[in-house]
Amino acid sequence: LNLSALRRVRGLWKEELQSVTLTELWGGQTAERDEAGCLHLARQTQYQLKVRMGHRLQDFLFLPYKAMADPAVRTLYSKYVNAYTIHEDFDDLRRPEDVAKYWVALAEIFEENQNVTSLLGMARRRIIRLDPGLAPTFDNFVSSFLVSRIGTHLLGSAFFQQVPTPSGGKKPAGVAMGVLQPTSPASLLGALVESFKGQHPEFAVPVDIQGNTETSILYIPGHLRGILREVLHNAMRETASNAEVSGVQPAPVKVRINHGQLGVFVVISDEAGGIADIGDVWRWGEDPAIVMQDAEDSEDEWEDPEALMAKAQVAKATMRLPLGFGLPLARLTARYFGGDLRLQTLLGHGTNAYIHIPELQHDGHFGVSDGDRGALKIG
Repeated sequence: LNLSALRRVRGLWKEELQSVTLTELWGGQTAERDEAGCLHLARQTQYQLKVRMGHRLQDFLFLPYKAMADPAVRTLYSKYVNAYTIHEDFDDLRRPEDVAKYWVALAEIFEENQNVTSLLGMARRRIIRLDPGLAPTFDNFVSSFLVSRIGTHLLGSAFFQQVPTPSGGKKPAGVAMGVLQPTSPASLLGALVESFKGQHPEFAVPVDIQGNTETSILYIPGHLRGILREVLHNAMRETASNAEVSGVQPAPVKVRINHGQLGVFVVISDEAGGIADIGDVWRWGEDPAIVMQDAEDSEDEWEDPEALMAKAQVAKATMRLPLGFGLPLARLTARYFGGDLRLQTLLGHGTNAYIHIPELQHDGHFGVSDGDRGALKIG
């Protein structure tokens, strides 16, 4: 950022994010917009995303020098500077052709930034090796960054879904699953089981899905899939590993779906021996002590940006989250939408994961913000 751009960004830090209701994000029957409606949505999306990017740039600029010196953090910062600069170029949206150009530019930004979680994981590991004392500060940065990312994707997905695709344009991956729509938890769970067994046959264990398997809920399927995927795959993987060590057949992972007045509750139960240090599972990434223990045996990871991007692209292609990011991100996502994820474990036996999925009424007033807690709140 040059000095002039930095002054403009600092001006955005004082601006509060405007509330955007789920009615405006609704991707169902009312998704079609006329020319005037598309222009209004484009202006709203451009401004909202520009403000959010300005807030994220503030978070970057206030990181300690040791963190900002990390190559992955610098790469992320450059991505956000580039995205912010592009949004400044579209401050004057007036005609349908302007909307089309913004559509294409935003799609390129979304595709370019799909691997940022992998870069965050790389950055955290190296930063802690450099200075374990930076873990609390950087973990707060990660939380704020990922909360903002959820809101950004909601706004972007709604825009791509409601504004016609320009000639030659292509929607970014995940957009169709990123808008509010009827969602079947049982269907998502069944698909996840088959996917995981196909990718990791060594972890194939029986999964018994019971309860309200026919129920559907108004939700964002892409986000619900991410929550369920992390919990279910952990249960299947640990069950298979525990059975192999014990020399016995793996007990089935049991899933129960209940639908009541407060939404859907999914309970995933395993008999994988329990979790010894359950408080640590909510930490972003590995424990700093573990990172420091293997630091001397690891290769030098202070790579140039191109090498970092190559690693991040591999992680994105295989749907892998950085080690230790899965459960914290699943809980953060659940809470963003007013739900929750809790674990109950019994050492020597197994773990129950309780997932609350509230129904998101498309005609309700929910504010999409960058708040630390659940950002979808009844207004």
